[in-house]
Amino acid sequence: MSVRLRLAVVAFLWVVTALAIAAPSAFSSGGALTGTWSGSISRSLSGTGQRRHLEVVINANERGGSWKVSASCRGPLKLQSISDGFHHYLEKLARGSTCLGGGVDCLERAGAELYDEFQPAPTTSGYTSEAILRRVKG
Repeated sequence: MSVRLRLAVVAFLWVVTALAIAAPSAFSSGGALTGTWSGSISRSLSGTGQRRHLEVVINANERGGSWKVSASCRGPLKLQSISDGFHHYLEKLARGSTCLGGGVDCLERAGAELYDEFQPAPTTSGYTSEAILRRVKG
C-alpha cells in the first residue's frame, strides 16, 4: 500500500472515530429531564388540599423551560442550581397569570418519572406542591 493511500485511510478512520465520539453529545435530544412532563399536583394552601393538572416542559439544554397549570396559571422556568440530584428552577408567573406562583421548582428523575417539589417565594408563603410527573409521548 502506498504512503498516500495509508494516510488517506488513517485520516478517514480518524474522522469516523471523531464523529462516533462527538455525535451522541452533539445531536442528542437533551438530558434526563428534557421533554414534556405531566401529572397531578397536590397543593396545600393554609391547610386546604387541592389536586390540579401540571405540565412542565424542560428545554434540551436543561437550562430552562416552562410550567402550566391552566391558561391563566403558567410561566417560565430558569435553572438556578443543581444539587443532591435535583435541578432547581426559578419559577416565575407569566404576564396575565391570576394564580399564586413564584418560587423554586425542584425536579429530580425517579426512574421513568420526574419528582417535582415546589418551594414558594416568601410572597406566597403557605403554598407548596409536590407531584410525580410522567413523560408525555409525542
